[in-house]
This record gives sequence, C-alpha cells and structure tokens, in this order.
Amino acid sequence: MQDHELVERPGRGWAPWKHDSDGDTHIEKVWWAARPLHFAKLNVSCWFDGSDLVGIVHWGYRGEKWCVKLKPKDWQPLPEEYRLERERLQQEALARHRAESAERFLAATASRQDAQAIVSPLTNP
Repeated sequence: MQDHELVERPGRGWAPWKHDSDGDTHIEKVWWAARPLHFAKLNVSCWFDGSDLVGIVHWGYRGEKWCVKLKPKDWQPLPEEYRLERERLQQEALARHRAESAERFLAATASRQDAQAIVSPLTNP
C-alpha cells in the first residue's frame, strides 16, 4: 500500500469520518479480529483484517478523526467467551500496572522518608 491509501478514506462501503477520540474502540467492536498498525510518520493508525484495510484513525497534527469499513451482511459479533477472555486479560494488565506504580510510589516515598529521618535528628537536638 502507498501512503495516500493509508491516509485517505477509501470511499464506497465506508462510514463517514467521525471526529471523536474513541475510534479504536468502535473499530474493534465491529472488526474484532482486526489488528492495528501504527504509522508514526503519517500520524495514522490502520486496522487490518487479514490483508483488508478495515479502519483508519488520524491523530496528532492531523486532528482526531476516524472511519471504519461497514459491516458485511453476514457479520457476527465477537463470541462471548472470547470477549470475556479479552476483558479478563485487560483487567489483569491493569491490576499489574497499578501494583507496579504503587510499588514505585512506595519505594520513592520510602527513600524520602529515610532521608527525612536522617535530617530530623540533626535539626531537633
């Protein structure tokens, strides 16, 4: 594909541009098997289902907007067990991130408290 094919809305069979910031969630609801590729030099993220382009999200200097290929006639939603598994994985990742950030916070404040404990006896004889 050439750069202009990744940046411009293809035309027939595509929804019009939308100007809100949650395009990736809308694209992933319809095209749940699609995977994103991010093109930093173009400020564009594209979702591909196999080799088919199914979603485009502009960001950065282009401004927030996105469009998605319309659902096929025989479209099926994401099976429930796969959806639950994805949600579980997301929750686990969020819990890991929260635990790591809390650990970093405690480590940073512990070193400050240790430094303050060393300074306090010197200031209060």
